[in-house]
Amino acid sequence: MERRRALVTAGGLFPMAISGCVSRSSEPEDLDEDDPPDPVVEDVRIPAVEHVDRNGMPLIEPIDEDADSALEFAGTFENAGDAGDAVISLYLLEADGTDESALVAGAPARGTVARFAAGERREIVFDDVSPQEYDAYFLEAQIGSVEADVRNDGEAGKVEVVLTGPGGQRADERRTVEIDADGTETISFDGPFMRESYDVRAEPVDE
Repeated sequence: MERRRALVTAGGLFPMAISGCVSRSSEPEDLDEDDPPDPVVEDVRIPAVEHVDRNGMPLIEPIDEDADSALEFAGTFENAGDAGDAVISLYLLEADGTDESALVAGAPARGTVARFAAGERREIVFDDVSPQEYDAYFLEAQIGSVEADVRNDGEAGKVEVVLTGPGGQRADERRTVEIDADGTETISFDGPFMRESYDVRAEPVDE
């Protein structure tokens, strides 16, 4: 089923003449049990939060070797997309044992989920992390959630809502929800997701 398309059908009852007599058709068949839902994705909301202190690549900030444990790791972030959640991660880097000029980082040392309004710009601070034994750090923002409003123009029933990535490929994120006839449900896919082109599709569940 294509998204953002409402399918409307119309029909009527026609009298039939048999042996000179006009007969009325029988009671219309109740199709409610057989008619599927007709889901339409009305709106998809994707935040686009960026670390504005950087230019392209993550901005790597050096850590002074004499820094104390009260050092704050901070960066300014701005949302150029829809209102929504962003996952802000702090990475601590240390010099590679074989190449002092190379810095390596493992998993994020800290992470937080922050809600941004559309166009909002603010500073995110991590102040509970010890900088000892590390040489530098950087902050990264990822999509924290993708939200979509799905309207059902058909009969009540189950609908599968799928998050798609670049090129329409299905991500490993899907939700099955039951939506009333003429009802609307807000579906949220929780990240973190890389900053790519995402969309949402909906289709009835075959039962």
